[in-house]
Amino acid sequence: MNISRAATWVLSFLLVVGMTGCTGSDPAADKSERVQLEFWTINLKKNFSGYIEGAIQEYERNHPNVDIHWVDVPGADMTGKLFTALSSGSAPDLVNETSEGLSVLQGYHALRPISEVVAKEKMAPYIDGLVKSVTNRDGEVMAIPWYHAGPPIGLVNTELYEKAGLPSDKPAQTWDELFAYGKQIHQRLPHVYGSNDLPGLETFATEGLSILSADGKKAVFNSPRHIAFVEKFIQAYKDGAIAPGALVKDDRQLQQTIDNGLTAHVGLASSFQLNNIEKNAPNVLSKLKVVPPVTATGKVAVKDIQLFVIPKKAKHPKEAADFALYLTSPQKQLEFCKLVPIFPSTEDTLKDPFFTNFEVKTIQDHARKMMVTYAPHLTLTYMGHPKQKELREFYLEQIRAAILGKKTVKDALDTAVKHWNEALAKS
Repeated sequence: MNISRAATWVLSFLLVVGMTGCTGSDPAADKSERVQLEFWTINLKKNFSGYIEGAIQEYERNHPNVDIHWVDVPGADMTGKLFTALSSGSAPDLVNETSEGLSVLQGYHALRPISEVVAKEKMAPYIDGLVKSVTNRDGEVMAIPWYHAGPPIGLVNTELYEKAGLPSDKPAQTWDELFAYGKQIHQRLPHVYGSNDLPGLETFATEGLSILSADGKKAVFNSPRHIAFVEKFIQAYKDGAIAPGALVKDDRQLQQTIDNGLTAHVGLASSFQLNNIEKNAPNVLSKLKVVPPVTATGKVAVKDIQLFVIPKKAKHPKEAADFALYLTSPQKQLEFCKLVPIFPSTEDTLKDPFFTNFEVKTIQDHARKMMVTYAPHLTLTYMGHPKQKELREFYLEQIRAAILGKKTVKDALDTAVKHWNEALAKS
């Protein structure tokens, strides 16, 4: 999403909100009237029109007073297009957004809290960590989680482990262990490094370290525990347990990777890496083994998921919420997961034999099995701030400075926290 491009729409939207107020009407209160529900999704029409249209038809059959108009929008255009609709007074009722888009919309108070129209017990089927992640500082649930790419996995190059004298059947469970393995790998195989893992925001979840205060008003990642945790990565970089090229901003430019055999493992990997390796380095793929992600707490995090939001000016918020609950129900999510390799936001979907009882033939199957294990423990590194992307990058810039020795870890984290808190105070 282009945040700067959305800014122009934001200004006109704010003027409209100021003139028209914040309360949404609901003409559908009289059930004798037909409800014309406008529903937006991101990039689904080309490949999944059959699924979405079938779901709409099924819902309309069971709700004869509801007509659903489906609009599919390119992902990069969604947030800006929504601001345009809001400023013109023609807001859709239900919108599929990313968590980054949610952050922008929430920051400009453009959304109706889901918890205003959905009873708390109806959110029980969803993975608790995802629901908590989209709950704002006032305790309001702002979105209904939908689908995502799945939790991270761990990867090990068994050939390099064997050459370094390490047991691939006993992978690292903690960052301390991973870095000890990485140091040994680099000592035994000087041209090979441990991994490219850095202390991003997602790694804090694996240690049970908070990013924000309980009320979401302040950044808290400069505590002594956070400092000590990041210092482990500094030492790992010095020991060769983290590769020298790990500090590039674009991970597509990494110099030493598990793909080219110059790193031996990954603590937190995305499963799509396996498809890239299969395509670009098939000789390496046969040497890899899927292992549990590195986490001391059992929790893992992702930075983005797909979800549903209801604009503040939606005409039919109750009906929109009901349709969102239907689309994200365990059964409908299961149907969608059978069409595309995604993961659901409901625990019951993960308990279906489709996820628990499948034949493991390929390394991708091993990855899927591992991801099913950790999916119920998934959380989202979401801040609810319109400049979430910039705040994330500012944090990483400070981490790079600390790893390069330009700053102490304390100075780097203090600087990042100060910057974050100044931004959070304005939201």
